[in-house]
Amino acid sequence: MTLDHFNQTLQLLPGKALLLQDRTLVVADLHLGKATAFQAKGLAVPEGDSNADLNRLGTLCEQVQATRIVINGDLFHSPAGLSIEIERLLETWLFTVGLPVELVLGNHDRKIARLPHWLTAVDSVEHAGVHLVHDPADAPDDRPVVAAHWHPVAKIADGKRTSLRLPCFLQRRNVLVLPSFGTFTGGAIVDREQDDRFFVAPGDRVIEVPEKLLRG
Repeated sequence: MTLDHFNQTLQLLPGKALLLQDRTLVVADLHLGKATAFQAKGLAVPEGDSNADLNRLGTLCEQVQATRIVINGDLFHSPAGLSIEIERLLETWLFTVGLPVELVLGNHDRKIARLPHWLTAVDSVEHAGVHLVHDPADAPDDRPVVAAHWHPVAKIADGKRTSLRLPCFLQRRNVLVLPSFGTFTGGAIVDREQDDRFFVAPGDRVIEVPEKLLRG
């Protein structure tokens, strides 16, 4: 789906990703190593999500012929989750995908004292006329912004007393908030403000949710 966002054209992808006009692929909130972090606390959580998420991201890159990848915050979940295995997995994936990758630091990334030296990490970045920053609270108000952090979910009515929850893109004034890309991340229903727009991908395309179907 093509979206006019503060005079910039963005392509919302059903894989919970965004493509800029210069073919920069933007995703956010992978939270790699989250299962490992829970295991370190004694919770028996199965492995596999990090590898699957990276494979899914690699496939998206090929499908849209991306020229660059920006992880818009929270690539990692916690210091405990950044195990040797996760670091090797990511390094191998970066070599395989063969594209420039930039990490916009998220609140979880900032908790890690030693990020891998081969990662390019920045506080914010601009590509194709769009400002990329992790937390919507840090967004400037004079330009188009893509943010993340909230893991937004739309609660959609599918009957008189029933509803479903879907990860969504949220457009609020000059800020577009991305859904979380990671499988094991969860989501939160965002309190609506006037003129908010919500976009979901219940199938193989992104559609806007009519206001009358939104709940919460």
